[in-house]
Amino acid sequence: MAEYLIAGNSVAAVSAIQAIRERDKEGRITVISPEPYTAYCRPLITYVLAGDVEEWRLPYKRESFYQQNKVEVLYNVKLDGVDVSERTAYLSDGKKVAFDKLLLAVGGKPFIPPIEGIDGPDVYTFTTIADMKALAGRLEDIKKVVVIGAGMIGMKTAEALAKRDKEVVIVELMDRILPMVLDKEGSSFAEKALDRAGISYVLGDSVVGVGRDASGKVRRVELKSGAKIECDAVVVAVGVRPNTTPVEGSGIEVNKGIIVDDMMETNVEGVYAAGDCAESYDIILGQKRPNLVWPIAYRHGLIAGANMAGGRRRFVGGFPINSIGFFGFQVVSAGMSAVGEDEEASIEVLKFIDESKGVYRKVVIANNRLLGFCVIGDIRRAGLYTGLIWSRMDVSYFKELLVEHISLPEAIYPIDGALPAMNFSDRKNIRRFGWAVFPYSYRKLFTGYSARIEEICAFDDKGVCFYDGADDEG
Repeated sequence: MAEYLIAGNSVAAVSAIQAIRERDKEGRITVISPEPYTAYCRPLITYVLAGDVEEWRLPYKRESFYQQNKVEVLYNVKLDGVDVSERTAYLSDGKKVAFDKLLLAVGGKPFIPPIEGIDGPDVYTFTTIADMKALAGRLEDIKKVVVIGAGMIGMKTAEALAKRDKEVVIVELMDRILPMVLDKEGSSFAEKALDRAGISYVLGDSVVGVGRDASGKVRRVELKSGAKIECDAVVVAVGVRPNTTPVEGSGIEVNKGIIVDDMMETNVEGVYAAGDCAESYDIILGQKRPNLVWPIAYRHGLIAGANMAGGRRRFVGGFPINSIGFFGFQVVSAGMSAVGEDEEASIEVLKFIDESKGVYRKVVIANNRLLGFCVIGDIRRAGLYTGLIWSRMDVSYFKELLVEHISLPEAIYPIDGALPAMNFSDRKNIRRFGWAVFPYSYRKLFTGYSARIEEICAFDDKGVCFYDGADDEG
């Protein structure tokens, strides 16, 4: 009987459990859970803080899920280390667990910048239920909060605090809101939303010190510019980094994250990694990198779990996809969305801006392939743009129309002879065009013939990419 050990208990772990049980009904599965909860939706914790969602709604898997899949969960225990030669995991409670196959799904950890006075009470991160409860428990004593970082966690936390009638000031090192997603023009739409909501923000500056009184309570922060902001609490939301601490000194290869191949296996046979801790292939950059988003973590887990149980699934790559709304502002982005027009000569940036309607559309193109997009206000094209990135379709024929007030089918099938019709007589041309805008009935035609993986990405019924080659499980 195989011994499966999964370190972590979030989305990658859950999908791995499902994939293992599809292939192995009897193997023993043990999950190491650093928190005392079943798998829960981390993005929802800001909604709980705001009072919009009740805490009982956070879990998306109940105890019954683990019972039905015959999974033993060790709650409130962390993975401290791994001995790959002895196939043994060392836990934070001093115990050891043997394994045949190990999945590292230990997630990410908040980055805490080296700020003077940051250690101590009234300073919070915001990625777990424990973080949420710690801050919520102090709200009666808090009047003003400084949020360090204008990324997604920072903006949603700021919105939640504002809904609880707290004064909020956002401080961001970069010169724009959501700096990993928006360029300066896109940020201007977010800034207007903050202005309408009465939220203060400081861009292009950073917190260098946290001032405390004699009792140790936070009273102010000091900025690099010399400015001081009075406050009662600080939320640090400057980003999350892959958690590689449990594998230090183990021989498992690490860069920014735990490096995996296309089967989600590390350099150590039988040891896999998935989710925020993993460094996997990015189809846009053409290299491995951490991709800390839930859809990729889910796919990682499915593929890793299948392969741990003897499958031959392969991860053909991914790219960041994000969607967020705060203070009436809404944006969806993917890939290289924040790149500027003058950042690289080989990149083409097309934009559409309608200030009066609050609509902003931007696409980033290189070698006639869509590499990224950002849509603000009107987000109806987000799915089409994402499909164009996945299919690696040549968009040269209609790229000028991508951001205009015209639907993609109208661009492809011109009306009234305004543009020459596209030639679909050659199957090779059809396949190269991709299936992003075609109905499902066409896909059998496309997938009936072999294709290079960079031209077409086939998905199984669970949304997992797989190769069309001889190594496939079928």
